[in-house]
Amino acid sequence: MSPAARTPALPASGTASTLWQLAVVGVVIAAVWNGPGWGSMWGAGVALLIAWFEPRRWHVPLGLRKHVDWRRIAAFGLLAGVAQLLLVKVALTPAIEHFTGQHRDLSMFDYLRGNWHALLALLPLIWISAGFCEEVVFRGIVLGRIRAAFGGSRAATAVAVAASCVVFGLAHGYQGLSGWILTGALGGILALVYVLSDYCLWYGVALHLVYDTLATVCITLGYDRVMAAWGAHLFG
Repeated sequence: MSPAARTPALPASGTASTLWQLAVVGVVIAAVWNGPGWGSMWGAGVALLIAWFEPRRWHVPLGLRKHVDWRRIAAFGLLAGVAQLLLVKVALTPAIEHFTGQHRDLSMFDYLRGNWHALLALLPLIWISAGFCEEVVFRGIVLGRIRAAFGGSRAATAVAVAASCVVFGLAHGYQGLSGWILTGALGGILALVYVLSDYCLWYGVALHLVYDTLATVCITLGYDRVMAAWGAHLFG
């Protein structure tokens, strides 16, 4: 992952700019939390509208670049998505569950088991709401705007990465304590991908798309339980 150095320029500094960036974060997160159905879609829609109409001096690019190496991005997403799936199912999930004493609650997806029609109906929603919209909200807005609000320094970037992890984890609170911790950790991986790719959002989108696709296919095929058994041997 070595895109050309195109780190987005920071918006105008000052109290007004800082307050604007934090207000944008608050409004977008409120849309996620209060939007009916798939909240991330509402949040991303609000984010894109703000990015279109806000004053240019306060604008922070989301990282949806037009001129990128799509083959590199696709290859990265495929390789990183497979690696992340194995890391999550075999190591991170059993380790976190062992630490908390609670299982990650993914029971809302049990209806997918053996049900290919349900899987094929769900995947497009996952690709849009999670693969794209969650990246816009949690990396493009939460991370990008908090980083800009505090000046774009390394310390500001670290704070923004941590904040994006916490908010991303909370957005998946339905998975219980173990799920919140795990999803926060996955948010950290996606945040680092965003930062290390010079704030090009497409790398995170590709990783997110591949990982969520593989994870739901594994549930349908029952392979998630096989990998969970592998992890249990490590931490049992």
